[in-house]
Amino acid sequence: MSTELYASQAVRAFEAWRGAPRHQRRTLIQLWREHIARSAEELARLIAQETGKPISLARGELQRGLLTLQATEDALANFGEEAVPYDLMAGSQGCLARLQRLPRGPVLAITPFNFPVNLALHKLAPAIAAGCSAVWKPCPQAPRTSHRLFETFEAVRIAVKAPEHLLQIADVPPEEAETLAHDPRISVVTFTGSDRVGLHLKSSLEGKPLILELGGNAAVVLDAGIDAVKAAKALAHAAVAAAGQSCCKAQRVYVHAEVWNAFAKAFVAAVTALPCGDPMDEATVVGPLINEATAVRLDASLDRAIQSGAEVLLRGTRSGALLPPAILTNVPENDPLQCDELFGPITVLTKVATFEAGLDRAAATRFGLRASVYTRDSSHERLAEEVLRAGCVLFNLPPTFRVDAAPFGGLKSSGQGLEGPRWAMESYTEPRLIVRGPVV
Repeated sequence: MSTELYASQAVRAFEAWRGAPRHQRRTLIQLWREHIARSAEELARLIAQETGKPISLARGELQRGLLTLQATEDALANFGEEAVPYDLMAGSQGCLARLQRLPRGPVLAITPFNFPVNLALHKLAPAIAAGCSAVWKPCPQAPRTSHRLFETFEAVRIAVKAPEHLLQIADVPPEEAETLAHDPRISVVTFTGSDRVGLHLKSSLEGKPLILELGGNAAVVLDAGIDAVKAAKALAHAAVAAAGQSCCKAQRVYVHAEVWNAFAKAFVAAVTALPCGDPMDEATVVGPLINEATAVRLDASLDRAIQSGAEVLLRGTRSGALLPPAILTNVPENDPLQCDELFGPITVLTKVATFEAGLDRAAATRFGLRASVYTRDSSHERLAEEVLRAGCVLFNLPPTFRVDAAPFGGLKSSGQGLEGPRWAMESYTEPRLIVRGPVV
């Protein structure tokens, strides 16, 4: 189907849906949640088969997706109108005002492979709930998953008598998706993916509302005096689960010299203990990467870093797309393992003499999605809040910790705008102040 047809159908659906009462929009989201709950095991298996995500983690993604839909339902209860005091100066007696949020128009949503259901729901459900139509460009790596999710929506759309083409799935190549993004009938573009593509969209779509989630290379700073073993166990999963294919994975860990030995030993042991292999095995935590080419590239990046002086604390032998977890130290600060988003099961540990040195090195990145700090010192917490310029700074929690109802977004090269159902709905709508004076 042509991009012209996607856009024209999205406009017709939007015109028919933009005035839908809140109860109809909420019912659609509720029924969609219930339909997905009934299809959850089927969808989880499709995710595991297509992307290599371990089945236990795929099931976890479906449960998070249901929470995303529940949060969208909850947001609808209070979203869209706000009373504004307007009798605040002489002559304004009898004036009534409200700030109303009205849907902008059709939304183009472009989603990645690593969370093919939940990240899609984070974009599509708030758009539909806000009164917009949506054109969805899913990842090409999980077509059966995406189409099955689309089928669940279509079933409930018909049940609530919502307009045809309210949601369209567009299996188009990147150049056609970009053409669609530039179409003036598309009112908002929301994209999750690489910073290279996202920053290109930002420069070429100047003036169009744009939500970008562009990944990161999350840093963790470990202070003196913490329970190093407990932190190691928490961070092991955050570093390598699902082969580290998460924009929030723990990639760079700056460890105070006082706890270095205890943490390094415990972290290697904790990562080694995580089962690695067949994604359909219930016990597996570290499955294959999305394809063999990615595994070959990341394996080569390890060789390069080692040739540059990095020390290996843990490394296995690649088998096809399966790259066992690797842990390195003494990696140069300008090495891609430190500077880029790896999206793989590789972690870099760096010993630092002081907490402040760890913060400074953690902050020295073009990314700004998430950062974590483990400390027992409240003054160090306050300092970290000031120094770490990221969309979210977590204390005594891994950088992967996320509540789907909360705002989520990055700074610098990690993107712009916020997701999380209520905040995404704000991006899909425009504010309008409505003022009524006394009857004359």
